[in-house]
Amino acid sequence: MAVWQICFSLIDSNKTKNSDDIVYWDNEPNNVYDISFLPLAESYSNDIIQYGDLQNTCIELLKENNKVIEISVRLDLREINENQIKSIINYINKIKARIYYQDDIISPTPDDVYRIIKQSSAYSFCNNPTKFIYDLK
Repeated sequence: MAVWQICFSLIDSNKTKNSDDIVYWDNEPNNVYDISFLPLAESYSNDIIQYGDLQNTCIELLKENNKVIEISVRLDLREINENQIKSIINYINKIKARIYYQDDIISPTPDDVYRIIKQSSAYSFCNNPTKFIYDLK
């Protein structure tokens, strides 16, 4: 993952922090492949269906036994825009999922997504790369 990206998992809305393997989907969500806002791309693995580019905004569907078992999202904060965020939030709601980020379960609302973006190190980097690097000391 690049320093300008934020990555999170999508989890079944029925999962709680106490769930075993919280990012694992027991049942493949309906409409999981309905990702028309990102192009289907070639993946580095036969077990991953990738939409978008790994160096930019993308969604990866990890499959096991022909069934999606994990979903991850990468947002490229260098080029993210409001329409992309709305499309991703609509997708999350369509598959009845929530966001799992830094050991926290987050609702797929614009305010919550903007909050995690603004709190991320990727946001700090994109906002001021020199300061970000200086602060690493």
